[in-house]
Amino acid sequence: MLASDLMGSAIYKKSVAIRGLDLELYKEIFTLAKKEGKRVSDIVNAALKDFLSNDKTENNRINNESTFILRNFGEISLSKFDILSLRKEVGQFIIENNGRIIFEKDIDRETINYIQKIIINEGVVEVPKEHYYQFLIKSEIKGKLEKY
Repeated sequence: MLASDLMGSAIYKKSVAIRGLDLELYKEIFTLAKKEGKRVSDIVNAALKDFLSNDKTENNRINNESTFILRNFGEISLSKFDILSLRKEVGQFIIENNGRIIFEKDIDRETINYIQKIIINEGVVEVPKEHYYQFLIKSEIKGKLEKY
């Protein structure tokens, strides 16, 4: 069977030997599977899927540390709800802009404090005029920081 066939086939079953697998980890997975009435493959497949889906998030971290970086190369607008949702998902974060970001008028001081730093490499970041000074404090500016 070709590798391309494997990619599209959810029903393909084959034994796979993994060199260097930690036997203690395998025993833990085996015990967990038995306890939950599942197969080892079910747990390993779920863990691999989770790992792959989180890979994009991990690529947006600084040297695999805990600070998430929201990178913008296009155009986005961020509301208070957006920032609070990001904080809930990834903790305090950094914004790196190479496009255009508009912070909506519902942004407040507390919400801005959840942003660790804003790096404006290129492009424009537009902020409500009443919070302009807070954005000045948080920003490293090579592009434009504009108030509205």
